[in-house]
Amino acid sequence: MGFTVTIDDREKKTRIEKAIEYFEEKGDKVKVTHLDIGDYIINNEVVFEYKRLDDFVKSVKDRRVFNQAVDQSTNFKYHFVVVVGTDRQRKAYFNKTTRVGFKGGYFDENQYIGAISRLNTYTTVIQADYEKQAFKYMRSQAHKCLDNKHVVKRLETKTDNPAFNWLMDIKHISDNTAELLVDNFNLYDLYSLFQLDFNEMQKIKGIGVETAKIVMNSIKKGQR
Repeated sequence: MGFTVTIDDREKKTRIEKAIEYFEEKGDKVKVTHLDIGDYIINNEVVFEYKRLDDFVKSVKDRRVFNQAVDQSTNFKYHFVVVVGTDRQRKAYFNKTTRVGFKGGYFDENQYIGAISRLNTYTTVIQADYEKQAFKYMRSQAHKCLDNKHVVKRLETKTDNPAFNWLMDIKHISDNTAELLVDNFNLYDLYSLFQLDFNEMQKIKGIGVETAKIVMNSIKKGQR
């Protein structure tokens, strides 16, 4: 399935070149132009705001990313924020004794988790380790959305509980299952969600091995 991928011309030149190479290799048609909303749009339906870790931190501090996410959710049915950075880079940001590789000072882990949590109340955050992986996730996500086989189920209205929203966005996880997990483990933020234990989940009536595996796999992918 070939897509039409539109890239904002204000993206970094080298990133645009790599994106063009990646998508064209997959058989997609790529065009570069000025976009008022998002950095990447696939088939004029799926929009992605692309943030490297340092830009994400800056955009949280000046609240730009929240406004961008709202604009995306208002104008597109499928909308995502992609945050690109490795665990090592995140740890460097969270370590108050070093600023290695980054500008703009320190960024606390709680601030990062809080920002992701807030964004997940009205859009979906995808975390990737590097550029090519981000392109891969974007293309895969667009394929699922446009093929009506959502990896992420879109809620008509997001709740105020980011943990519940996250669970509801997992394929094969029902409303009842999400509510069971939230109620039994008091999940009211992503930090608590990410601490879920595979074995403990199976002790809840109605949560089997396969469901626990699905949830754990989603958490693992989301924390990359």
